[in-house]
Amino acid sequence: MSIDHGVRVGLVAELDALAPGAELAAALECLSPAALTGEDLAAYVRGRWRLQNRATAELLEGLHHLGRAQAGRTERLGSCDEFSGDEVSALLGWSRTMSSRKLDLADDLLVRLPEVGDALFGGWLDEPKARTICDQTRDLADDHAHEVCRIVLPEAPELPVGALIERIEQVATALDPQWAQRRRQRAEARARVILSPTPSGTANLSFCDAPAPDGIASQARIDALAAAVRHLGVLTPIGVLRLRVGLRLLDGSTAGMDDRTIAFLLAAEYHAQNTPQDPDDGPHNTGDDDGPDSGPDDDGPGDGGPGDGGPGDGGPGDGGPDDGGPDEEGPDDDRVATVPGPRSPSEQGVLDLPDLPDATEPAVPLDPPDTGPGRIREGCVEVRLRLTTALGLDEHPGSVPGYGAVLAGDARTLALRHRSGEWRVVLTDDQGRLQHVLLARRRPPDPRGLARARGRRASIVELQVPTTLLAALDPDDHPDWAPLLRELHQRLADLGRPGAPPDRNAGPDDQARRRPGAELDRWIRVRDRHCVAPWCRRPAHKADLDHTLAHARGGPTSSWNLGAWCTHDHRAKHHAPWTVRQPRPGQFVIRTRAGITHTSHLKRITEPLPAPKPAAHPRPLPDDGWADDRPDAGDDIDPDWYRKLTTKARPTTTTPTRSTYNDEPPF
Repeated sequence: MSIDHGVRVGLVAELDALAPGAELAAALECLSPAALTGEDLAAYVRGRWRLQNRATAELLEGLHHLGRAQAGRTERLGSCDEFSGDEVSALLGWSRTMSSRKLDLADDLLVRLPEVGDALFGGWLDEPKARTICDQTRDLADDHAHEVCRIVLPEAPELPVGALIERIEQVATALDPQWAQRRRQRAEARARVILSPTPSGTANLSFCDAPAPDGIASQARIDALAAAVRHLGVLTPIGVLRLRVGLRLLDGSTAGMDDRTIAFLLAAEYHAQNTPQDPDDGPHNTGDDDGPDSGPDDDGPGDGGPGDGGPGDGGPGDGGPDDGGPDEEGPDDDRVATVPGPRSPSEQGVLDLPDLPDATEPAVPLDPPDTGPGRIREGCVEVRLRLTTALGLDEHPGSVPGYGAVLAGDARTLALRHRSGEWRVVLTDDQGRLQHVLLARRRPPDPRGLARARGRRASIVELQVPTTLLAALDPDDHPDWAPLLRELHQRLADLGRPGAPPDRNAGPDDQARRRPGAELDRWIRVRDRHCVAPWCRRPAHKADLDHTLAHARGGPTSSWNLGAWCTHDHRAKHHAPWTVRQPRPGQFVIRTRAGITHTSHLKRITEPLPAPKPAAHPRPLPDDGWADDRPDAGDDIDPDWYRKLTTKARPTTTTPTRSTYNDEPPF
């Protein structure tokens, strides 16, 4: 994807043509932001940004020299040492930690990755992205780090930091998949759970170095449960609601319940907490009795206590991208919504909360109402991987939208774990551009021997393959995948023109419908990949499908008039207001309130990856700060370590080797 910023002739073109330096600084000094139009302000801000990047590069170079300087001499020490940061801290009033971070970045930009330093000095890369590239390549060998920079640097200016991290992970993993796998295994051997207090009196509970498939599945279940509770009329901010759900799943108070019962339990507790009292027994009773009317309830919601004005009252959780969209706005949004603290198993007993269904009733899906085409999928796991990776022909990393890159083995695990989900086979040309979207009917067998569940499931598996490569694959070479490959080969002959959307032959009645059909819905989300705003990376399955020309104004429901918009940008489109055009299907021209035009081009389904470049000997793993307790341990971690550990007799006592339980070794 690339982004073009619309500019005007005159001042804008003049400023953009100047390289960062004295001439650009002089031109900007003559301008007052208050006197500029929105279009001219874009060029002004862009010029200031490029100047700041140049100044940052020059400052870091100066810091690097200062850290190695000697009194009365121009010769420098060979490298920075532990005392270099003291020179910077004493001069600028920085902490030793901040000085060290700046010196480390300067050393990276001037010594280890000079190409990134040149980009910062040139003004077209900023410090956050330069630091991201340095941090994400710190574990790599020098030759791999330079190869990552060669591929990623040209793309970096157009990528948000999160997308830049994912792209670096993809390229680095593709260069040496075995090294990446060994690093993952070692990290899993350090897995731990940490509980730590915060200054505010709350607690942070962290699962560190968990296997990626398990972490992704756990988060998806929490998201799905929180969405189900939300659709039962619970107004708690979505972030708080997810926390409540996660804690209830862990603390034992919901042991033995299915997800449907848990959702009704949390909803019933919420409504019991927020149900108005009878007028005769309300909180405003001023009698002399010592009943509950004079107790702590008087400091609750509505009484001016700490419950009022909290995060549920217009805070970031209300009306945001995760809150279900504009339909949830209304007078009730100002209510303070709280869920009581979880009860211990001994306190729970018989569930007698109002409206709680009988646990013996047959379970029903937790999908919220109206989750058909055009709607957001909550709690959905989407995994994208190449068909060749799924077949084991290569070790290219996959990706989980909203999470990032995953190793090939984890991508295969996630795909098979979600055999009952929606399997999309996305056919591309040799450059990775969309040609066809097929819905697969066959699945490979589950290695655990479990039968595939029937019915709709909130998961998506996207298998990507060039059409020419699919035609060349021999099903007999892949017995487990042979039924799926034969099905795809049979359907190849019936495919229409490459790149033609499924509504190419749609009639007026189809285009007059308010919502797209399932096939068109899939095509739009696969085509757009994520929110169409160039700066946004919210996954398409968590975005609304919106008409470019409003349906109420006669806009058709067609591939060239629909796009994926996250809730925030969807609201901005209507209320900022933005002007949006779609000159080609999937190409969006957005003119913002300030009059600045941004154009997002068609996205590729797959980005190019480098061929593996393994070393003659296994590359050493980076130092992770942990001392390995095994005297004979090298860089390689035994992949069967867990089974061997669990078969050994456990000692009766253990002696911690670190000062705090939060940082203790895994075993």
